[in-house]
Amino acid sequence: MEPQEFKEMVDSIRNVEKALGKVSYTLSEKMKNNRDFSRSLFAVQDIKKWEEFTDENVKSIRPGFGLHPKYLNDILGKKAKSNIEKGTPITKDSF
Repeated sequence: MEPQEFKEMVDSIRNVEKALGKVSYTLSEKMKNNRDFSRSLFAVQDIKKWEEFTDENVKSIRPGFGLHPKYLNDILGKKAKSNIEKGTPITKDSF
């Protein structure tokens, strides 16, 4: 490969890198404000300590202050660490 061809290849790679952008896993201020409108897992019935999480006592509702709904199947059948009142968001500390 000639030096000029190599330079063109490197320039092309740099252009592709710029086009891909940067990945950011932090929530922007706008995304934080929209968190109220997303869904999360909540206790819809009182759950006693050591009671299992079921489809009847945990639902995906708004606002998004609890676990993401994608974790519903993961927590079903697990037991509560403490008493959880109806309307309380489910967190990782709940089971």
